[in-house]
Amino acid sequence: MTVFENEGVTWRLLTPSDTLFAYQVAVANDPRWWMICKNGLSPQKVLEAAQGFSAGVVIHDDSRELGIAVLSETGAAGTGKLDVWSLQDEIAIGAVASIIIEILEAAFSASDIRALYFEHFENDIDLLGVTNTWWKTQVVYPEFAMIQGTYEARTCQVLTRSDFEKFSQQFRDNAS
Repeated sequence: MTVFENEGVTWRLLTPSDTLFAYQVAVANDPRWWMICKNGLSPQKVLEAAQGFSAGVVIHDDSRELGIAVLSETGAAGTGKLDVWSLQDEIAIGAVASIIIEILEAAFSASDIRALYFEHFENDIDLLGVTNTWWKTQVVYPEFAMIQGTYEARTCQVLTRSDFEKFSQQFRDNAS
């Protein structure tokens, strides 16, 4: 993948009118977007799964929508689950990965969440960008699901608010 500058890439809150785009992203990532795809991709099943979202954003540039990020499973424990998905072309993947710090900043600043969890399969495309090393592995489920004829492990990682604040400040200091 080429290095991607996020010029012109931004995000906006997910609205009910984004349902078709969210469905397109789910289909493009089937079966990797496990929360959405595990029960099939009928529109009804996808809508039922989407009802569990606490909040979400659409990532886009001047010409089109590129991906989504959704927060779910938030509650009294002060944690939430983050899902980040893009369309499957190089521009969309690079754009989503390039803006992830802004998405994380919004998630932590708009809520009382003390930690975010992120789950992924071992061969998923990296959409965490520069934040990838900021996440700590919590658990690995070996051979969790068969994807395209091969069993893949599923990993659950966590990023605490304090780690995000520390790493994002270091990132900003290094960028200036």
